[in-house]
Amino acid sequence: MYATVAAVVVVVGALFAYQANFLLDRSTATERARSDKQAQEAVDREQPAFVSTVTPLDYDRDLPEAFRVLLDRPLTEGEQTTLTALNGDASRVWEFMKPLGGRVVEIASYVAPFEDGNENRGGAQTFDLNLNSDRVAGLTINNMVAVKDSCHAPTAQTVVTIPPGGAESRQGLLWDLTGGPTDKPHGPYVLDEGEPKEGQLYFRRNVVELGNGQSNMAFRVQPEVTTHTCQWHIVASYTDTTGSHEQRIPSGAGTFTTEAVPSQPVQYFERVPTSGWGCLGEVSQQGCTATGSIRLPRPPTHRPVPD
Repeated sequence: MYATVAAVVVVVGALFAYQANFLLDRSTATERARSDKQAQEAVDREQPAFVSTVTPLDYDRDLPEAFRVLLDRPLTEGEQTTLTALNGDASRVWEFMKPLGGRVVEIASYVAPFEDGNENRGGAQTFDLNLNSDRVAGLTINNMVAVKDSCHAPTAQTVVTIPPGGAESRQGLLWDLTGGPTDKPHGPYVLDEGEPKEGQLYFRRNVVELGNGQSNMAFRVQPEVTTHTCQWHIVASYTDTTGSHEQRIPSGAGTFTTEAVPSQPVQYFERVPTSGWGCLGEVSQQGCTATGSIRLPRPPTHRPVPD
């Protein structure tokens, strides 16, 4: 008898406890779900809004149609002889100059008139910019502006020019960094999209969506300078569920460097189509059959753009 009563009490107690726990779980489920969601969102926000990856253009595989090679020292007489013995083939010139420390500066090609009336064009050193976000929540980049950190006169001593031969602009974004440290950058402008998009201000009509499973966004960036070599960075403005924010590209104190062509280099070499090489400055003149038909490079006239 007592054993039966005890068993019933145990069963009833277990059922009561189960029911009590069930009711407690139901009453707190919403609050726990809300708390879990807030915790997940907090962890998500601890990640960078997006990660930027910068890759210099591989000129070994992708030389522009028209470019200059800059070197920080004069070519020796033997190196001059080797250069002027080349027939002007762009890949062979770059193959010779690269191991000596040469850097490519792309000569500006035609771009449809810029939307804001800007007419400045300069030399460029192109790179690829990839933006990616692992956040669960989405975010929208609605603007990117270039900011100059410092600018100085170009320091290269030798310039080798492969002149334009019907060069076309590369697809991507163009930033105007022409002028000195006090000249405000302009852009980015759309490149190589054809009329009517080419020359338009990119973020006037476009945004970049990242996170929430969105694929990465890749840009080819063409920054152009004239009289000054500039160190600069990008400030990206974006919005997410918490409001408006900014993020620097590259992160931290990193900068990009875009190198200008000196107007009075120690040595200047230019391949003139059908005429051979022209050479100016402190050069041997050996093999420079077209010297009389060339002039030192002059940077395009910089015209301040109204804000």
